[in-house]
Order: sequence, then C-alpha cells, then structure tokens
Amino acid sequence: MRTLVLTAIASCGLTMGAPYAHASNAAQNDFEVFMQKIRNSVKKNPSIDSDLAKFKDDGSFADVDYTNTAMTNWDPIKHIERLQNFAYAYTNPDNKHYQDEAVYDKIVKGLEYWYAQDPESDNWWHNQISEPQKIGVLLIQMRSGKKQVPEDIEAKTLERILKDGGEPEKWTGANRTDIALHWIYRACLTENAADLKRAIDNVFSPVEYTTGEGFQYDNSYFQHGTQLYIGGYGDEILKGVTQVASYALGTSYELSKDKVELLSKFMRETYYRSVRGQNMMWDIIGRSMSRPNATKKQNTAIYAKRMIDIDPEHAEEFKNIVARLNRKKPADYKTRNGHIHYYIGDYSLYTSPSYAMDVRLASTRTKKCEYGNKENLKTYFLSYGCTCITQTGDEYYNIFPVWDWRHIPGTTAPQVEKIPMDDKAWGMNGTSTFAGGVSDSIMGATAFSYTDTKEEVNLSAKKSWYFFGDEVVCLGAGISSTTNVPVHTTINQCFLGAFNMNAKTLEHPNWIINDNIGYLFPQEEKVFFTSQEQKGKWSDINTSKSKKEESHHVFTVGIDHGVAPKNASYAYIVVPNKKSEKEMETYYKNNPIEILSNTDKIQAVRNTEDGVWMVTFFEAGTMKHKDLSVTADKPCVLMVKDLTSKAATLHIADPGQTQTAIKVTIKNGKKEQSVTADFANTGIHAGATKAYRMAF
Repeated sequence: MRTLVLTAIASCGLTMGAPYAHASNAAQNDFEVFMQKIRNSVKKNPSIDSDLAKFKDDGSFADVDYTNTAMTNWDPIKHIERLQNFAYAYTNPDNKHYQDEAVYDKIVKGLEYWYAQDPESDNWWHNQISEPQKIGVLLIQMRSGKKQVPEDIEAKTLERILKDGGEPEKWTGANRTDIALHWIYRACLTENAADLKRAIDNVFSPVEYTTGEGFQYDNSYFQHGTQLYIGGYGDEILKGVTQVASYALGTSYELSKDKVELLSKFMRETYYRSVRGQNMMWDIIGRSMSRPNATKKQNTAIYAKRMIDIDPEHAEEFKNIVARLNRKKPADYKTRNGHIHYYIGDYSLYTSPSYAMDVRLASTRTKKCEYGNKENLKTYFLSYGCTCITQTGDEYYNIFPVWDWRHIPGTTAPQVEKIPMDDKAWGMNGTSTFAGGVSDSIMGATAFSYTDTKEEVNLSAKKSWYFFGDEVVCLGAGISSTTNVPVHTTINQCFLGAFNMNAKTLEHPNWIINDNIGYLFPQEEKVFFTSQEQKGKWSDINTSKSKKEESHHVFTVGIDHGVAPKNASYAYIVVPNKKSEKEMETYYKNNPIEILSNTDKIQAVRNTEDGVWMVTFFEAGTMKHKDLSVTADKPCVLMVKDLTSKAATLHIADPGQTQTAIKVTIKNGKKEQSVTADFANTGIHAGATKAYRMAF
C-alpha cells in the first residue's frame, strides 16, 4: 500500500495531519474496511462503449461543454460520471473492459484533463459536494484495479479537493454531511486518521435535536432555515449518515447508541411514514417537487436496508419498509396507524392501512416552500393548508407539470391569471400567528388562521381539519377577499380514476367519488369538478427541465366562493376506501359526523359513533350543543373523548404558541369541570399537546 503525503494548504487554514506511516494498526484496518465497504456499496457493471466513442485524445469528451457554469444540469459533471463508469468497468471481472489498458489510459488522461481545466459551476453544491464526492469514489474504486491512478495525479487531485471542497463545520444538516463524506474518501486515500475522525464526527454531529437546521424536537426536519424538508434535504442527510454508519460498523467509529435511536425514530416515525407505497407526500419535499420522479422514493430502500444492521432492534420494521418500497408488498402492508402533529414543523400527518392524508401550514415561525434556483416556480399557495390524500401512493406521481397551481389540494385561493411569487426565492415566513394542532397519536385536529395582504391575493380564512380515522372533516369560515376574481377552495386535484362525468358545477351535491375516495358535502355548496385532459411542461415550473408537453387525465373538485367573498364558509368530508357509488351512498345516509359550529370564531365537529368532539377556538368563547357546552378563555384547539363516561379525556394545544395558561370549562348537563392548561415556559414545545382527565 502506498503512502501519500500531501502538503498543507495554507490559504484555507487546513493541514492533512499525520501520514499513514504514523497511524495505528487499528486505523490502518479502518482505512481498508472503509474503502472496501465503499467499493461494495457502489459496485457496478456499466456499458461504456458509447462514452468511449466520445472520448478525445486530449482527455476530454466531444459532447461536453467544459465552459458551462449552469447552476442546475451542470454539463461538465458528465465528465467525472463517465470516468467513474470507466473505473467500474475496468475493475469489474464481469465487464468486457476488465483490466483493459486502453480504458485505464483514458481514466488517467481524463483526470489530467479535468485537473487542467478545473471547471466550476455557479452553484456551490456542484463544486463542494457533487464533484469531490464523485472523484473520491472514483479514486477509491481505482485502488482495487490492476493498475492504479499515478500517485502524482491522485495527490494533486486530492489537494484541490481539500482546497476547494469546503469545510464541513461551516455547514449544517445535510450539507455538512455531504461535505464530510468526501473528506472521508480523501482521508482513507491518504491514510490520515485525524482527518477520518474529523470527517466522521461531522457526518454524525447533525444527528441530534436542534433549534436550527436539522432534526427538530418534534421529529420533523428543517433545512434552509425553518423550512420543512422531510424529503429533499431529509433524503440527503439519511443518505450520508446511513452510508457512513454502515461503513463504520465493526470499526472504532461506530454511530453511538443514542444517535442510532434518534436516526431510527426519524426514519420510522416520520420519513418513511410519509411515504405511501413508493411515493412521498409531495408537500414535504420542497422545491424538488418540480423535478420529474422526485416523489418516488424506491431508491431510498437502501437507507432502510442499512438500518437493518445499524438498528437490529427494529430490523423487522425496516424490512417491511423495504418490501413496500420495492413493491414486494402493497402500500398498506404493515402501515403505521395514527395521527401526528409536528408542532415545530407546522405539519400534520395521518396514516392507516386504508389511506394517508396530511396538512402543511406556514406560520410566522416557519418558512413557506421555496422556489430557489428557478425551481418550483408556482409554489406560492402550497404552504397555505395544502393536503395530500393518497391510498396507493401513485395519485399524484409526476402530475405537477399539468397541475393548475391555483387548485392545490386543500388550499383556498383566488383564481388569479398568474401565480404570484414571494419576494424571496429561498423561502419566506408565513403570516399566520395561529397555526397548529392537537393529537392523541390516534386522532387529531389541525387549525389555521391566516391573512395574505399581497395585492393580487388579499385573502383571509379560518380553516380546520379533523382527523377521525375513517374520515377527515374539513371546515372553512371567514373567507374574505377583495380581488375581482373568484375564490376557490380546492378539495383535490389528482389523476382521474374511475370517473366519467364531464366538467360541471353542481349547486348542492351530496357527494362525489373518484378513485375510491369519496367527498361528502354536509352543507349546501357550489361545487365544481372537472375530469379532463390537462397539459403542461416541466419547464413551466422548473426552468432547467424538459420543454416537452406533458398530458394527463386529471380530476379536480372544489368549492366556488364567488368573486370578492365576504365571510364565506365551506364544509366537506374526505371519506377514503369507498369502492363504489353504493358504498358512498350508504355512508352518506349513515354519516356519523355532526358539524356543530363553522364560523370565524368557533369550528366544532362531533363523531357520534366514537363519541369524540373536536373544537377550534379562534378566539375565546363558548361552543354549545344541547346539554353540552365547552368554554375556552383563549384561542386553542382541543379534543374531548368519552364525555358519557365518568372520566372524560381532554387534549388541548395552543396553535398560537403563546406560552400562556388556557382555561377550559366543560359543562355536561348539570355537571361542570374546569381545567387550566398551563403552557408557560414550554419553550420549543409550546405547540405540543397536553392531556387531562376530567371527572364528571
């Protein structure tokens, strides 16, 4: 084995540390363990003939523009990706180019050309993450070849990676992990124990709860400030951490038990819980929802496979996740059942074997979905109470170029001719001071009061979603706008299922059904729906993507509040798992839901079968129903169970996160009971649910 001694790079304040000759035997073994695991994890048998034909004598590829500096679709990176494939072919005994001297020469010439040209992107990510990671893997792969990359070429290439590749400590979350990953590759190649430890510490350091970017105390995930990024950047940190944790198994660098527990909890209870079948809920993947195939998470099965060994205590659950992702099992197989409100992330998620549905909000505490790098250009209304409703997971897969982005499911929005854009591309805080939810882990409610004063929007609304299990009750009130276009509340916009009616507006329908999901209307509504072919281009929402016209058959249903509504309202119930009109009609006739109040002050519903009451107080007040009254002295959202028993259960949360005491009084006939929920000094947990027993 070679010893490479790299000079210090004074300009960036870094040194390479001790060379291999000074490392311990344990460290020597760790280098070998890491590099062999890295090679095993990337092993390929590619076909490279077409790329070989494009290779020129000077070490370049004829079809690559090395002057390109684009932020996305950066053309020069193809050079390194092709050299990687050459290295896989050269080192794989099953490839026809195995130990091919001509291929080896091209790898060496290609690396020399890249070093001489030193292409750069205007996007730091390519320069400090993508490029150095790919080069590191290439060099590690070549260490197993019959002939290895000449020492001088490898050394100067690694020096440049050290100089230009960034320092992980200067970044947070997934970005820190990604930069540390190429530090690991370089440390193994240079046999530098100090740098290897530093890199691994940086990979694992984000695996902790934080109030900054990263894993939040409610088990959600933030990147780019307080922006929900369970997918997207969540993918990136899981990719890096699980990768390195799997490399470190059996070495002195193993991930600690407490970090394994945190990582496993996030993966099992948040990340994979928000994946239905193969597709993730589209509202938590950030601007990447404007990229083709972005919701599809089949490739993340590798993260779950790694966790089978990293966290053997939950191996069976991770095996079930892998089976669903690979479609060896259906979307409902061993699915988690229940409700979670992520009170820091302003996000609610309900999952069950029958379906999954979520709600994404934005408050003054959290950022709306971004549109940076000219991606996700029509996202403006998405963070205002959007809902994703799915049974198979495929209901929205790659629908987004043909979407009408004024009709994002769950949102109430004016039907403006052009979608507005926030003043800042990388996410702006929402305007709502009242956004949150209550949950007992089985059922729950989400509440949202917001006002948007943007001139072309100028809209205010009070909205609640009540998750009972078999159905979700959705209420809106106080809907007002001064715009001169109609205001719509969109219930859903998804692929067309078993539905063959033409577009129309219905004054007072009882229900509509599409693709085994029913939508029931308990009050008189002006309902619109379309079942039609819709067209669009990926480039309409992401300037770097295809300009080819896409076409899909789309179902849209919603409620028309008219032009410039004042204090309008709506009510609808989402009823999944209804496979026929007959089943839907039966549910309608036996509907267990009672809407007790739907005003801009109080929204309240009752499930007569379960005996569960849910109430949103947008301001202090009293909700009365027959012999029952519920009074709150401050705004809150609450759920009451088992009122007919001697000991009812009250769950309460403060969506305003005011950290004050809230008094709730329940009067049931002649019996009365009061509880004061004290949220003082709750800090980051100010939005969490509190539970109380009430004796009647």
